[in-house]
Amino acid sequence: MEYRYLSSSDLIYVNKRVLEFTGEKQEVIQYPEGLSVIIEQPQMVLFGHELYPSLWLKAAFILQKSTKKHIFTDGNKRTAYVITKLFLKLNGYGLKVSKSQGIALMLSVTTSADSEEMMQKVAVFLEKNSVRSNK
Repeated sequence: MEYRYLSSSDLIYVNKRVLEFTGEKQEVIQYPEGLSVIIEQPQMVLFGHELYPSLWLKAAFILQKSTKKHIFTDGNKRTAYVITKLFLKLNGYGLKVSKSQGIALMLSVTTSADSEEMMQKVAVFLEKNSVRSNK
């Protein structure tokens, strides 16, 4: 399957909009290398095999790493949530969770280890709570 991905400028734009929405104007990238990780790693192929072979693992990677890498000076968790939803939408799915479920997801990612196990749990959650959108 061919996936569609967000760009670095998309992530920067989302962070800017997230901060504007809450009345914050600070838009500073504190870890530019992190942008590359979040953009490039979900697309990686090693020895002919995708590093993250499913949409759900790619989305979980994006959510987890953009939460943990602290790319921006502010709004990282909010940006992570929005870009994950956008990534899913670009690929034909809508994340259908309540506000409290979304908050619980982000708190669990934030407070857990940056591990493969957690990424797997997030992938399962995203798959269970996403619906195919009409294209």
